[in-house]
Amino acid sequence: MKNAIIYARYSSDKQTDQSIEGQLRVCNEYAERNGLTIVDTYIDRATTGTNDNRPSFQRMLSDSDKPVIWDIVLVYAIDRFGRNAIEIAMNKQRLKKNGKTLISATQRTSDNIDGTKNLDGILLENVYIGLAEYFSAELSQKVSRGLRENREKGLYTGGTMTYGYKVKDKKVYADEDQVNVVREIFTMYANGHQANEIIELLTERGIMNNTGKPFLPNAIYKILHNKKFIGIYEVNGEVYTNIFPPIVPQDIFEQVQQRIAHNKLGQKSKEVSFLLKGKIVCGYCGKHINGESGTSCTGERYYFYKCANRKQNKENCHKKAVPKDYIEQVVLDMAMEIFTSQVDLDLICDEIIRVNRKSIADHSTLNILLEQKTKVEKSMANVMKAIEEGIIYDVTKNRVKELQEQLDDLSAKILVERYKQENGITREDAMEYLTSGVRDLSPQLLIDLMVNRIELFDDEIIVWFNYSNKQNPEDPDTESRDFILQEKYMVRVNTAVIIVTMKL
Repeated sequence: MKNAIIYARYSSDKQTDQSIEGQLRVCNEYAERNGLTIVDTYIDRATTGTNDNRPSFQRMLSDSDKPVIWDIVLVYAIDRFGRNAIEIAMNKQRLKKNGKTLISATQRTSDNIDGTKNLDGILLENVYIGLAEYFSAELSQKVSRGLRENREKGLYTGGTMTYGYKVKDKKVYADEDQVNVVREIFTMYANGHQANEIIELLTERGIMNNTGKPFLPNAIYKILHNKKFIGIYEVNGEVYTNIFPPIVPQDIFEQVQQRIAHNKLGQKSKEVSFLLKGKIVCGYCGKHINGESGTSCTGERYYFYKCANRKQNKENCHKKAVPKDYIEQVVLDMAMEIFTSQVDLDLICDEIIRVNRKSIADHSTLNILLEQKTKVEKSMANVMKAIEEGIIYDVTKNRVKELQEQLDDLSAKILVERYKQENGITREDAMEYLTSGVRDLSPQLLIDLMVNRIELFDDEIIVWFNYSNKQNPEDPDTESRDFILQEKYMVRVNTAVIIVTMKL
């Protein structure tokens, strides 16, 4: 008598445990008739069979790799095991490698319980697998077609309802309690308010989101981007204008989109980068100084740094706003002066050579690529094994082509990494980079590289730089710091920061 486990699965939330009970009953009856002892069950509920990313299924495969007391995997039908021909073949091969046999309680399979081959089952099993995959694809098409037809009729097809709307009898209507809130959000943003300011105003009036909590900035921007508010619903590349009634005027929506294009989160213009963001603080109150923008009476856009504390409450801090270009150029000039006059280039050069040699010795990138290539080669071997067993479909051919492309790409990358190992960085290369290449660094990279912290007053700026070959007298025990040059060399600086003060 052989030991067996039962694997059962149903696909949809609309199905119930009765489906599982039916599968278990039939499998247990089959086991009793054929002298099998059921020692365990693995069940996946409301889980698709189009892929093998199923918790209990993966646990069953993992257990089969271990010394277990069962030899048979019993399923109600082959489509319970899976609906993807390639994955079925690969997972079945894995079971076979572990000395396990897949048996169906209702269909003829290629293997019998005693391990012998079932000749007609070889043909029938492939037919069952093909039908299962065909049924899955056909069902997907039917569902997609049904959803498309409902959308063509102006019916709502499900999902979380957008703030500002409600649904009744599959028709979407404007929610009168929320419509004015949506319009107000668009109007305030178009008039120059930021997301945080909008949230503050809404919260003060007790206006919350659908969960009863204050809006978050991401939720505000999601509303501002949403074309449903002008009656446009896009799904799977198709556009519908008959589902969501428009509740925001077209001109206001377009005005908001134009402003969004120039005001992204974290910086006030897509084209403008605030180089000192995150590094600069107010010398008077210690709060962060953030990048801001404004528009003059002539319509010209201007940019500046402003203390966050002063922005929230002018009485708490008197720090004046500073023009962006001016203060950034001051810091850049200071950074270049420090690098060219006080940095010990020999020290950095030695560290570059050391790190490069260590990197070559580690072969980390090459090892990762070689591991990836080995995995792809194993996958290719599994697919070829499936083909040898007669499992040949269009998807099988596509999988072979896909794996071959991956192998070609990995082989090319491996050649490049091996070339890098054979042609390491020389001391001359490193010194050339340090003496001339650093001058060509982008302003942002130079700031990230050199500047640790900036303290800004109205008439003075204090900058803490990331390098000095003398101990900081104010902090002699400061630990060594790491920083990166152009993402190519990791340099360990053996000392603390240097502080430079300059009158503005």
